[in-house]
Amino acid sequence: MPTTLEPNPTEIASDALPVPKGAKRMTRRKFLRRLIAAGAAVGAGSIYATQVEPFWVQYHELDVPIANLPTSFDGFRIAQLTDLHAGDSVPIDFLSRVIDRVNQLNPDCIVVTGDLVTHDPKAVEPVCQLLARLRSPVYVTFGNHDYCPWNAMPGPVRIISDALESKLKPAGCVVMRNQPSALHRGKDRIWLVGLEDLYTNRFFPAVAFAGVPDDEPKICLSHNPDSVDDLLPYKPDLILSGHTHGGQIRLPLWGAIKLPTSNKHLDQGWFQLPHGRLYVSRGVGFLARVRFDCRPEIPVFRLTRQT
Repeated sequence: MPTTLEPNPTEIASDALPVPKGAKRMTRRKFLRRLIAAGAAVGAGSIYATQVEPFWVQYHELDVPIANLPTSFDGFRIAQLTDLHAGDSVPIDFLSRVIDRVNQLNPDCIVVTGDLVTHDPKAVEPVCQLLARLRSPVYVTFGNHDYCPWNAMPGPVRIISDALESKLKPAGCVVMRNQPSALHRGKDRIWLVGLEDLYTNRFFPAVAFAGVPDDEPKICLSHNPDSVDDLLPYKPDLILSGHTHGGQIRLPLWGAIKLPTSNKHLDQGWFQLPHGRLYVSRGVGFLARVRFDCRPEIPVFRLTRQT
C-alpha cells in the first residue's frame, strides 16, 4: 500500500525559499525586499526616461577643421537645431526655453535641419513664431515630417512645408530647398547648401550644388543621413543631419534599439567621409516622449582653418 507522506510542519512554517543544492539560501523577506527595490528602480528609470532626459538638453561646442577656410571665418560658430517636432508631443514651452538658450549662446548663424513639426498643421504657426525669435541669421531646410499634405481650407491640397515656408520667410529666415546660400565676411565667403528631404521626390543635389565653386568651403544641410552617398560627389566639407534622434533609447553595449535609416551605423555624432565629415545630431524633440542614454542636443560648430 502506498505510503502517504505527512507534511513537515517545520518546513511549512519556514521563511526560506527552496534553492538548488549548494546555492545560498534566500529568505522570503529578503526576496521581497529585492523585488520591491527592483520595482522601485524600474519605476525611477521610467520616470527619468519619460520626464527628465527628454528635456535635459546638452549644449556643446565642437571644433571643425575646414580646408581652404578663409581667415575671416576662422572661429565662425554655427548652431544646429533639428527635429523640433513641435506639436502635441513636444511642449511649446520646452522649445521656447531652447530658443532662449540658443540666443544666449550667440552663434554667428543657426541652421535648422528639418522636422520642425510632426505632420501637424496646427503647429506651423507656433514653431514659426519661435524661430522668428532667434537673433542670429537662420537657415532652414525641411525633414520628412514637414511634407505631409493637408486641407486647412477649401481648395487645393497644401503641403505643410509650403505653409512653413510662407511663415518663415516673412520672419527673416532663409528657407533652402535644393539651393545654396553664400555667407560673406568682407570679400571672403563660404557656402551653405540646403537639400529637400531624401524621402520626397524633391531631393535634387545637382540642383542644390549648381554654381557652387568646388574649391570653396561647403556646408551641406540634409535632414536624413542616408543621403550622404548622394552628396559625396559634391565634396561638402561638412554635412549636418538629424532624423535619427540618436535612437532615443540606447542600451549599454548595444546602442540604439531602433533607427529610421537604412545605414544603421549612422546613428549619432561624427562620421569621417572620403572628403569632409558628417555630423548626425540627436535633435531636440521626440516622437514618443522617451529618451534613455540619448539626451537631446544643440551642437555648436566652431569652424577652424585646417592645418
